[in-house]
Amino acid sequence: MLEPGKRTLYIDALRPPSDYQLSWGIGTTYSLELETLLSVPLAFSLYECKNQKEILNNSIFALDAIRRNANKLVIFCQHGQIKVSSTDSLLYSYLEDMIVEVNPFSGGVFHPKIWLLRFKNQEEEIFYKYICLSRNITFDRSWDTILVLDGRPVEHEVPENDKLIKFVNFLPKIAVNKIEKNRLDIIKKSSIELGKIKFNPPEDFDNQFNFHFLGIDNSDSFPISDEYRRLLIVSPFLSESFLNRFEKVKQKYLISLQNSIDNISDDILKKYNKIWVLDELAEDKSEDDISRLSGLHAKLYIGENEKSVTLWNGSSNATHAGFSSQNVEALVELRGERRKVGINKFIDEKSENSIVNFLKEYGKTTLGEEEKKKENLEKELEKRLENYKANLLKIGLRIKIKPESEELYKIIICPNITNSKYSSERIKGICYPITLQKQTNKKDIPLLWKDKIIFHKVPLLSLTSLVAFELNIKDKGLSQKMEFVLNLPVDGMPERRNDKIIRAILRDSNGFIQYLRILLTENQNIFLFNHNFYNNYIRGYEHQQNQMPMPLAEELIKALSRDPDKIKNIHDLIKELSKNKEIKDDIIPEEFKEMWENIWRVYKSQYGKR
Repeated sequence: MLEPGKRTLYIDALRPPSDYQLSWGIGTTYSLELETLLSVPLAFSLYECKNQKEILNNSIFALDAIRRNANKLVIFCQHGQIKVSSTDSLLYSYLEDMIVEVNPFSGGVFHPKIWLLRFKNQEEEIFYKYICLSRNITFDRSWDTILVLDGRPVEHEVPENDKLIKFVNFLPKIAVNKIEKNRLDIIKKSSIELGKIKFNPPEDFDNQFNFHFLGIDNSDSFPISDEYRRLLIVSPFLSESFLNRFEKVKQKYLISLQNSIDNISDDILKKYNKIWVLDELAEDKSEDDISRLSGLHAKLYIGENEKSVTLWNGSSNATHAGFSSQNVEALVELRGERRKVGINKFIDEKSENSIVNFLKEYGKTTLGEEEKKKENLEKELEKRLENYKANLLKIGLRIKIKPESEELYKIIICPNITNSKYSSERIKGICYPITLQKQTNKKDIPLLWKDKIIFHKVPLLSLTSLVAFELNIKDKGLSQKMEFVLNLPVDGMPERRNDKIIRAILRDSNGFIQYLRILLTENQNIFLFNHNFYNNYIRGYEHQQNQMPMPLAEELIKALSRDPDKIKNIHDLIKELSKNKEIKDDIIPEEFKEMWENIWRVYKSQYGKR
């Protein structure tokens, strides 16, 4: 964990142990990319993906992973911090109910980055992962930290988890819109079971550790003491009030970003023994582009005495907001021996894995008068956009969907509050559903948004609750743009939309048979996606229109006796594909329907509704 040369990819940290499958999971993040979130269910299915395009282009595999896992996940993110996607995918509709936008009571931002994951194997053994990160649910390439705590059930109560349970129960209370009952059940089940789950810290750390959640109430005070002999602070953002707290600490070290340190006064910086910034010329020698990193986003604090060390890892920046309970934040406090996990282990210049190899000593940079004026104006424009956005979030936008003609609908976006007082003639805004092309479908946002916005003739496949917004401002020759997505509450979403999406992805009976083979694959937990597997499917079935491959019947019978849950999964798929009775060209082959009636009859007689 303290050696940058030892990499853990974000998705790898989410993967279940061998022979375990996801029961449910809770994730929290400040910002969110839809492409990244789409890759998360693939991790739980143990599919391997090299990049975002691979996820979206091979949609049958993504469809399988998302259908099996999407309903087991609930993701909480800061209201207004879903990023506009650069790629299109029919599967984004499966993310809508998963995403819960929140807004803290404190007036700060929702900033924790954690995963709480529950897995179970065929022997009904339970395994938990608590993952505490400095990373949002994005494909950002910055340096970040990931801490994974493994947990298993015990017979006795675990009081160390009280703060974690409190945090889990807190999450639905700050939701902006109504949460689906299935997601609330995940929260309830987790909070009940966590009371008897024992988490274990990583190797080289003591068994004793603490969860910290700031911004829930005032019960968790500033966790970092000033009684240490040495202190290392790693944070991309800084405030003078935070850096000035540690007068008693004799040796202080700081790693941050150039522009963040430039904004700190020299009087405070003089109190730090050594200050580093990332060296842009230092080469990250990772073999592939995915692993190659740039930029600093890690938040890590190491306090050290003669023999002992305390380490804090999580989401809090070294700022007043990050530690004052203004923001909602999550950290884990670990303890260990100095010789094993001390500051020198992290900044050892002799080690090939040391972070120092990617750093250089800080030297102040100064801006000219014109540059300062430009920077100040950019900040002013950004602030005006933020104010306009904050007002937009307060008016309670909703979506109504109404049929317009056969297979075409209108999406109506309207506000709950129409007495908005904030406006700016210099700010121009547009919005559009993320499933529609921006250039041909964008609508101007009214200055005070008193009227509804209507998108006409929207196909069933393009109906969504995810709406993109773009705000633009120009002043004194400078311009600023702000883009974000809102997950709006919807009235009138047709039930058969997902049926249409599945049919669009599978395309025809060949696609349906391919998907069945995926569902019936032996050892699904070690079934890794690769191009050879995909290409074999294409070659094997593209010339077999409406013909059933002979081994399929044997595979169905084998699954019926060895793994009946697979039969139930296929039944759920067929049920979803059968919602629309009006479809003439059915992608389910007639030969399969005859075979399936017999398989399902045996399943019901042996296992009932299960």
